[in-house]
Amino acid sequence: MVNTEIYGCDYSSLGFVTSDGDIGTVSDLDNAKQAIYNRLLTRLGTYPNIDTEYGSDVHKILGEHLNETKIKELEVYIRNCMLEEPRAYSILDLSISKKDYGFLNIEMIVQLVDGTELEISEGIDVLGV
Repeated sequence: MVNTEIYGCDYSSLGFVTSDGDIGTVSDLDNAKQAIYNRLLTRLGTYPNIDTEYGSDVHKILGEHLNETKIKELEVYIRNCMLEEPRAYSILDLSISKKDYGFLNIEMIVQLVDGTELEISEGIDVLGV
């Protein structure tokens, strides 16, 4: 059974409106996944008055030549980001690969605090366009 107290409920980042005209929400595992995506793709320091540790340094590789060193650097940014996510316990698997010119594919399995494993797959446009 999924625990809403752990994973929470929040407005959907997709910005949809329900058939009743309410702002759409996500809860349980969907909210955990959304929270991880949002933290990963938010520039560290974006919300200094709320949480100085919210976000990641993933943006630092934008526009960079994608060599093995930069990909390892990105791995460190992702791991550091997940250390700050209260729903995440650990990263069980992390794979970063070049997808197309200027794109990276990030695939990871995150173990959540209750032991649930969550698969995350995200493409990043490193050219920043």
